[in-house]
Amino acid sequence: MLKIYFLGLIVLMVAIILNGLVSKWGITGWYDFINQLLLQGKQVFRRLTIIDYTWLFLMYPFLLGVAGKLGDFLFDWISSKI
Repeated sequence: MLKIYFLGLIVLMVAIILNGLVSKWGITGWYDFINQLLLQGKQVFRRLTIIDYTWLFLMYPFLLGVAGKLGDFLFDWISSKI
């Protein structure tokens, strides 16, 4: 249970950082996408750029997966030192 909690914290921290960065860079994040989808319906899909699609469906999931692997590595490394 401790390992799952630790991995969740790592993924959460990375997600917060990534969401802050893409917001600063003007790329549509998941929160913005969902809010726009609720307000505009299918019209939102016409307004997204290729960069938005790449971020939402390729890079963000990939980077969260990397964060999970990093958390797994860190947990195992810390556990071996204790």
